[in-house]
Amino acid sequence: MALIRDLTEHATRRELVYRHVLAVGDLAIWDNRCTMHRGRRYEGKRYPRDMRRVTLEDVLPTLEQPV
Repeated sequence: MALIRDLTEHATRRELVYRHVLAVGDLAIWDNRCTMHRGRRYEGKRYPRDMRRVTLEDVLPTLEQPV
């Protein structure tokens, strides 16, 4: 648990965090395998948005691929 806490504290340092303010026409994409992300409060009834999930398939699981 201490390792997870240390890694989380490192990854969420201010200089490593990107915060996006959505605007009309924006497209946001991230890779869940190597990204920590969270949603914030959003007025969905006032500002509807279209969210879709895509899962890609590769030849091998991520951890088995050569570096």
